[in-house]
Amino acid sequence: MTADPEEKPEGAMNKYQLKKLIKELEDIRGRNTELVSLYIPEGYDMSKISEFVTSESSEAENIKSKHTRKNVQSALDKIGRKVREEHSTPENGVVFFAGNVSDTQGRPDIQIWEVVPPQPIESRRYRCDKEFVLEPLQQMIVDDRVYGLIVCDKNNAEIGYLQGNSIKTAYSLDSNVPGKTRAGGQSAQRFSRLRKEMLKSFLGEIAEKSKKAFMDKAREDKLLGIIVGGPGFVKDKLLDDDYLHQELQEKVITRESLGHAGEGSLKELVNRAEEAIEDSKAVREKQKVNRFLKNLKEENGKSEYGLKPVLKAMEMGAVETVLISEDYNHYRATYECGQGHEKEIYEQRPEIEDKIDCEECNEDMKLEELQDIVDVMAEKAEEMSSNLEIISTDHEEGKRLMNMGGIAAILRYRIR
Repeated sequence: MTADPEEKPEGAMNKYQLKKLIKELEDIRGRNTELVSLYIPEGYDMSKISEFVTSESSEAENIKSKHTRKNVQSALDKIGRKVREEHSTPENGVVFFAGNVSDTQGRPDIQIWEVVPPQPIESRRYRCDKEFVLEPLQQMIVDDRVYGLIVCDKNNAEIGYLQGNSIKTAYSLDSNVPGKTRAGGQSAQRFSRLRKEMLKSFLGEIAEKSKKAFMDKAREDKLLGIIVGGPGFVKDKLLDDDYLHQELQEKVITRESLGHAGEGSLKELVNRAEEAIEDSKAVREKQKVNRFLKNLKEENGKSEYGLKPVLKAMEMGAVETVLISEDYNHYRATYECGQGHEKEIYEQRPEIEDKIDCEECNEDMKLEELQDIVDVMAEKAEEMSSNLEIISTDHEEGKRLMNMGGIAAILRYRIR
């Protein structure tokens, strides 16, 4: 996950937290149309929203099923109470989800979620359905890193991106390269030379458009790789004859043979390259870990590992990328006593106590908050414009990271 460097509004979720919540909400299904979703953009009059919620609760009286009617009204009542607590909409707006999450019919469990998203809500939405409306929030967590896509033959070229699961076309090109049939009066040699020159010109155009499409992403470290495909020799000529800019050439992860170029070919390319894309994710993770290990070996001061050193480097703003193993299982426990003294402890969950002794006044300190370390690091990464990478343990480099404690950092500069 790459942290968004823009400052988020107070109380707003970061992308990692939002992703976890969306996953939780995606698994909830209503028995009937009893799950309520309400999106409110910034600037809306909350008193009018309150009136709207009250009106919808009254309309719910017309629902025939007694259980559904009761659950919808209970969900709306919970939302209504939350809305009345808000004097104004938060920056970026606010979303409410409420509904029955019980698996036992006749024994409802009405839960409510209030979400201040990391990006502005575009429009007001209200729906009562068997599932929550999540698409607007899902769009906010799409990774802004992309794969570059190039499909070409001697007649057409498509250049585009794969971002998350979305395929977008940047350029569609048509060539003027003639077929093999000669125009009248031209010798075979002259016609062959003409075709070669026109193909060369077309390949140059593909390379130039690819540079416009991908170079900025590459230099921002947001180009995950380039996939090239096509039905014939043109894709090979594009790569083997070094038409692409060197920086882009180094990003090519695979070339694929396709049935056609032109419309629809980018989707076919992604389907064919699915295994290479998965492999490239592992390659990227390995490269990050190896860069961390190389810094350690060179003793250049640009690597830290272990929770406390990484946290200290994060607080200093020195971290470029945090690496956390997917098997790293730590939490931040925040305690407070009656005298207002606070303390933070980082432990594995089974080792966290509900109460501890206050070292300043000897009173009991109660556990006030328990937060996954990845959430903690994701928040700090956003604050400090750092990146955060979750590293799999399916490869050797990931296992080495876990054996070194499971958390490490690549630094922007030496701090000691």
